[in-house]
Amino acid sequence: MTVDPETKSLDLQILAFIKKYSTGSSDTKSFEALAFKTFNYQFRRNQNYKKFCLLEGKRPETLKSWKDIPAMPAAGFKELVLSTFPVKSAVKVFKTSGTSGREASAIKASADAPLRGAHFFDSLKLYETAILPPFKKYLLAGEKDFLFCFLISSPKGSPHSSLSYMMGVVNRVFAKGKGKFYIKKDRMMFGSLTHDLKSAAKKVFILSTAFSLQSFLDYLKNRKISLKLPKDSRLMETGGFKGKGKEISKSKLYDECEKRLGVNKAYCVSEYGMTELSSQFYDTTLRDKTLGVKRKPFMEGPAWVRTLVIDPRTGREAKKGYVGILRHFDLANRGAVLAIQTEDLGRQAGDGFELLGRATGSELRGCSLSYEKFLAATF
Repeated sequence: MTVDPETKSLDLQILAFIKKYSTGSSDTKSFEALAFKTFNYQFRRNQNYKKFCLLEGKRPETLKSWKDIPAMPAAGFKELVLSTFPVKSAVKVFKTSGTSGREASAIKASADAPLRGAHFFDSLKLYETAILPPFKKYLLAGEKDFLFCFLISSPKGSPHSSLSYMMGVVNRVFAKGKGKFYIKKDRMMFGSLTHDLKSAAKKVFILSTAFSLQSFLDYLKNRKISLKLPKDSRLMETGGFKGKGKEISKSKLYDECEKRLGVNKAYCVSEYGMTELSSQFYDTTLRDKTLGVKRKPFMEGPAWVRTLVIDPRTGREAKKGYVGILRHFDLANRGAVLAIQTEDLGRQAGDGFELLGRATGSELRGCSLSYEKFLAATF
């Protein structure tokens, strides 16, 4: 695929920004300047997003702050094609989660239905570059030489999963391609994982979804197995249980990890990401321990991402300490939409936020009235 000069220039600027601020925070002025440039690019090239922005009365020349950039609700990826380039030329497609009955009905009636429910990429350079610095900062904490165990499907096994692709990048860069994936054809290979953990001669790094991790812990519990992994072994846990019928708090989940795996709770780190975004957030647990900081951990993102907590009653930024809906601004999301209104509840904490679960339908409506009008007009 031939890359046009404007796209190439913008990508180089974002990559330079990521490199410059890979280990620290950026000043607001620098972030805002690049956010405005990215929004201008997306406004002109992403037609569905442009229509949405116009309905909100926002154009590039009317913005006074990066906070004014219109945020597309995450549900938009299920119902609309949101891309700055012809999607037929995409080099990678990540599928979003399932749609509701109303969404499915609208999609079925559309001519481009097969294109919906997806995040398209014309290049994976930004996506892959954005993965590495925060992973290293919040999870590795200067340590090397782990036995990487992925309780997640491999990129080959789940080609449209953004999480599987991310783990493939982690495996290639940090595990030198020697990590092992323990879910094959939707089958969890707990016996093989248990055997490998028992015989581990060096510190272990387990990377898993919450559901798979809890299932593995239940497997060990039912067989009365307790392991003692090497010192400084650690865990990355991501995602919720998403209606699978079994859920426990993270605190209890990590207690069980300590009991069954011998992994200290301070080495259990929660990751938060979205198929609709290109960057990830991590809780500060392990980093705080490494730096000797004592505080309640919270989610923190890299310098090329900003997060606002939005009051659903007003649609504006919530007061500090108040619970609202999380809105992310991700510079690495150049090929789709920079600003995304999530369906997640949170509260500002430190330089990040405390993740508090999913919002209800009534809460979401307060943040997406113009979006509902837009959909009514579009369909």
